[in-house]
Amino acid sequence: ENHCIFFGIVSFFAIMIEAILFQQKCVDTTKQMNPEKKASVYDMRFQKKWLEDCDEAEKLMIGKCAFKAYAATNLVCTILASVLAVCALVFDIGFLPSLTVCLVWIVNLSVYCKEAMRYSKVGSKIS
Repeated sequence: ENHCIFFGIVSFFAIMIEAILFQQKCVDTTKQMNPEKKASVYDMRFQKKWLEDCDEAEKLMIGKCAFKAYAATNLVCTILASVLAVCALVFDIGFLPSLTVCLVWIVNLSVYCKEAMRYSKVGSKIS
C-alpha cells in the first residue's frame, strides 16, 4: 500500500517535470524562429510577458485557440459530470468525482463570463 502511494507521488512529479520540459522545448523552438520573444517559462509572469511580445495576428490566433480549448473543456466537463453522476447512482461511487468536475467547469465558465463582461464595457482596452 505504501509502495502505491510512493509510486503515485513519484509519477505525479515526473509528469509535472516532463510537462515543464516539453513547454520549455516548445518555447525555445518558437524563440529560435522569433528572436523578439524574450519571456522565460520559469518566470512567474511568463504568460503576460509572452502575450506582450506577440503581434496582433499572434494574439488573434491565441484567442481562437483559447476559445476552442474553452469549448472542448465545456464539452468534456458536461460528459464527465453526467457519466460520474450516473455512476454515483448505479455503482455507489459517491458524488465527489462529479462535484470535482463541476467545480472545474464552474471556474471555467465563471472566468470566461467575468472576462467577457469586463471587455464588453465601453472604453475597455483588450490587451
